[in-house]
Amino acid sequence: MSKEQKYLESASIGMALMDAIPVLFFCGSVFFIGSIFNSVLFMIGAALCIAAGACKVLWKLLLATTHRNVLILNRQFRYVMSGGFLIMIIALIVEHNRVSFPLIWKNVSAFPGNILFIIGIVGMTAMFVLAKCMDASSRRANYIEQTVNMIAQLCFFLGIMLIWYASDSYRADETAAAALNGNGSVEVRYVNKNANGNIILFDGEGTDTALVFYPGAKVEYTAYAPLMLKLAENGIDCFIVEMPYNMAIFGLGSADKLIEKYSNSYTHWYIGGHSLGGAMAASYAAKHTDKLDGLVLLAAYPTASLDADGFKVVSVYGSEDGVLNQDKYKNSLKYMPADFSELVIEGGNHAGFGSYGAQAGDGEAAISQEEQWEQTADIIAEKLLR
Repeated sequence: MSKEQKYLESASIGMALMDAIPVLFFCGSVFFIGSIFNSVLFMIGAALCIAAGACKVLWKLLLATTHRNVLILNRQFRYVMSGGFLIMIIALIVEHNRVSFPLIWKNVSAFPGNILFIIGIVGMTAMFVLAKCMDASSRRANYIEQTVNMIAQLCFFLGIMLIWYASDSYRADETAAAALNGNGSVEVRYVNKNANGNIILFDGEGTDTALVFYPGAKVEYTAYAPLMLKLAENGIDCFIVEMPYNMAIFGLGSADKLIEKYSNSYTHWYIGGHSLGGAMAASYAAKHTDKLDGLVLLAAYPTASLDADGFKVVSVYGSEDGVLNQDKYKNSLKYMPADFSELVIEGGNHAGFGSYGAQAGDGEAAISQEEQWEQTADIIAEKLLR
């Protein structure tokens, strides 16, 4: 049987549609990369790759529906696809100043993105091996090859989507940057600075009490520097933890190594966070009431019981908060321990705990950020240091 006849007999609409799925995932990946990179040259290369994939899908559809073997639609693939990838690589080299590659690498190497990209690379490598070793006209070979391709492209798509999501985060402003310089009574220094995530310590005059702080979703961790500075001035040393993709859900256990590393430096340990960071801190606290003295919630609520002897919880939110779900917050009060303190800051809002500008869906604050930080720091210090 000729190779052309084998192509015709093995072709099916299902196979063609299955071949289209990786192309769609690739289109999605290119869209997210393009929105970050913003390069015409890159998009030209991406368009060639998409066209090559679409032509191959069309080739299989024609085989299945009209029994016509338009070989040019298949043979172009290796040349057009390769050319498209080459142009994209050239664009990344020539226009490298459009993106921060250290930041991209940080997101690529963080969990779970690193796992997704490893699977994607292994899958694409397997694709080349399969293309060399298996009969391209075999239906079984095609299904195996496209299953591997689909898994690889899905992983790349999810990993790139995470990077895109992180790139759209709320950035710390100049006030936050200034707070990182510390002051006469508080020293600010990095205790961890690498691709796995930075950690900043606000080391004040207090000697026995420390707070590990988880930032809110899509908020740059340094945006909370002004509040941490005021807490350190009040006698509570603070560690701000940078989260993978600015999402505390991916760094739930970040407090573990910190508490272990500085166990001899502090007698009392607290964990806290803002918004989703507060929810994740509450989830961590619920499982570690034995090693923590309490929890600080800023516009956040727990989803598991915190009822333990001597465990303190301080909850603070603004009266103008337009992001916090009040119904869920009120329902969460059943999880609070006996030593529970709540403060509603009149005129405060959701974004007012950090220094990153306005947040989508939030109410307008009737007080300054400085006043919200002052009130927040005062109530936390009063309840935790009493």
